[in-house]
Amino acid sequence: MLQNKVAAPGAKSIYKYAKISPKKVMPVLTMVRGKRVGDAVTFLTFDPTKAAKLILKTLNAAVANAGQQHISGNLYVAHAVADTAPTAKRGRPGSRSHYNKILKRSAHITVVVGTKEGN
Repeated sequence: MLQNKVAAPGAKSIYKYAKISPKKVMPVLTMVRGKRVGDAVTFLTFDPTKAAKLILKTLNAAVANAGQQHISGNLYVAHAVADTAPTAKRGRPGSRSHYNKILKRSAHITVVVGTKEGN
């Protein structure tokens, strides 16, 4: 069973069925994980990738959820991960009566913001 490794309770937001491969989202999440929310928003705003736009949307929702749960202080990205969502299977005719598969992958993007204990 997978355990949630967030030290302090935080606010969570999940972008489900994002039309992007988890492999393309993970490097951007790695750059954001552990940063303060302000730094993460600045980084994602100027990153030209599609993944950055989707993560920024999810991060803003997590910050709004933190406001609703009365979590204040120095917010940081405590946990950020992209899980595999269902894959849409398509195809097209190939050469010599073959069928070439086209796999349209999607992802579930999870972002958790929290406050640091020491700050």
